[in-house]
Amino acid sequence: MSLLPRSGALRSLVVRPATDGSAIVHVRLRDDSLLPEVDELRGWLDTIAAADPPPATVRSAALFPRAAERFAAAGFEVADRLVLLRANLGDRRVRASIDGADGANGVAHTMRRFHFGAAAAVDQAAFGAGWGHDARELAEICRATPVHAARYRTETPRRRGIAGRADLVAFALAGASSDHGYLQRLAVDPGAQRCGHGRALTTDALRWMARRRLPDCLVNTSVDNAAALALYDSIGFTPMDELLTVFHVDVRAWR
Repeated sequence: MSLLPRSGALRSLVVRPATDGSAIVHVRLRDDSLLPEVDELRGWLDTIAAADPPPATVRSAALFPRAAERFAAAGFEVADRLVLLRANLGDRRVRASIDGADGANGVAHTMRRFHFGAAAAVDQAAFGAGWGHDARELAEICRATPVHAARYRTETPRRRGIAGRADLVAFALAGASSDHGYLQRLAVDPGAQRCGHGRALTTDALRWMARRRLPDCLVNTSVDNAAALALYDSIGFTPMDELLTVFHVDVRAWR
């Protein structure tokens, strides 16, 4: 199935089928300054809806308000709204969180390529079917910025006093451009939540950004994710004015 019209329209979009068999097609803007026209988006949806069989769903990346207006006008529906938060790495509260971080429940380790399968299992357990990423998608997130840091934490189960195999239970993907740091993905296995892994990985990422002399870190999370919002607030992140929007379309109902 060709995901782009033969005319070569929609050069502003990057289109990628899901690799996990979920029949979801993901779209994101190639550049936030290049917005697709409403008619182009509708024509593209007509094209993929005519495929045999069509994908079940098209889902957008998180969009800023100007792009969100175009997608909404084209017939996309809201799947989620996200809060965009910023941590000023020179702020006293943020610095105190970084300096006060400890290594409880183990230190953070550098993720290698062979860790991404285990990280994907954690991501899918944490975010659920249709929202969790597979190993290939996590690798693509790492390539989204010029430099990145992928870190994980383990929890070693103990039985009868004997240490077992150390399992990856949480990970964070952080990126950096010339202007900002980004906490791109943070996931903790549901069975290991409320043990400090999320906080430790977040402060670890902020420490990495501070060493690179970045001014701040940006992160987004669902407006309904109370646990994540509380974590980021406790570290010193503050919400920015604009909300981001994730859209989707049920392709089978499009026509």
